[in-house]
Amino acid sequence: MVTGRGRRTGGDEMLQVRYSGETRELELSGTRPELLALGHLLRGKAGSCDLSENRHPFPYERSLSEIAFREDPERDTASIVAEDEILRIQGGREALDLLADNIEGFASEADASGHCHVDFPTFDYIAPESDPLVIAFMK
Repeated sequence: MVTGRGRRTGGDEMLQVRYSGETRELELSGTRPELLALGHLLRGKAGSCDLSENRHPFPYERSLSEIAFREDPERDTASIVAEDEILRIQGGREALDLLADNIEGFASEADASGHCHVDFPTFDYIAPESDPLVIAFMK
């Protein structure tokens, strides 16, 4: 489970992020409680959380090991980029809150087979350089 500081404690439920270098698409998946906790975590100034490794990330190429985020008051948008083994999220407070709203809204309202695309230009609070993000429930 994600703790208040972003580190994990006990339990088998963990978020995971899979990445495709070819399409630059990211898939963030977890249980409802894990996704809600991530949304809450994004409302802070900075933080990180470890991710569950997916040894068979098909149809993606690899699994990332960490989400790291920070508020950047100089930005109006949120940047979501895979860098090495880390999903880096940075942006202005309003943009990070909108991202948190989308993650929490999906986690609260979507059915178990649903997914949500969060990308530019669909959402104008996402920076153009961002990798396309799909939010889904852990399968």
